[in-house]
Amino acid sequence: MSENCSHNCSSCGETCASRTMESFRVPLNPQSSVKKVIGVVSGKGGVGKSLVTSLMACKMRARNNRVGILDADITGPSIPKAFGIHGMVGVTADQLMLPRTTSTGIEILSSNLILEHETDPVIWRGPVVGGVIKQFWSEALWKDIDYMFRYASGNRRCAADCISVPAAGRYYHCDFPAGAGFDDRGKSGQHGEEDGYSDSGIG
Repeated sequence: MSENCSHNCSSCGETCASRTMESFRVPLNPQSSVKKVIGVVSGKGGVGKSLVTSLMACKMRARNNRVGILDADITGPSIPKAFGIHGMVGVTADQLMLPRTTSTGIEILSSNLILEHETDPVIWRGPVVGGVIKQFWSEALWKDIDYMFRYASGNRRCAADCISVPAAGRYYHCDFPAGAGFDDRGKSGQHGEEDGYSDSGIG
């Protein structure tokens, strides 16, 4: 442990005995309820994670489940556009973010929805991106969600931040049928399993 340790592992770059996966966990807001979380991840970008996330969310909603999408692709969000969602999220009296709702009832939180202008570039990096992902989980009002789809960018750092949010449960990998893709899928899969995910498949 560093002599100047603040005991806040989420913003620390040191490696020490006190640094465990539990150090990064953030709880769901007490007013929220999420039953099952499915992470959609990969070791690469441009392999169809946003499409797979959207299709799975629509399918589960069609089965009359309450569905949410936490768009953890902070610097390149595409989920709001896929569902035709525009404008900023609302805020409760307790200062919790209110996810935007699609025409079919899917709740969505994305960086596009917290910007004054959705076309503004997001140039955040490192701990800032990880902090936003955790805020989407812990500082938002997710009401009675049966299935939460958590979609991360292809950047493995963002996938790690996505995994660090608790109750992940299962993950679904997206990749293309080539050696490099499967190699990165293997690394990302091992990461998920070490952090308590169950592998639900590859697409």
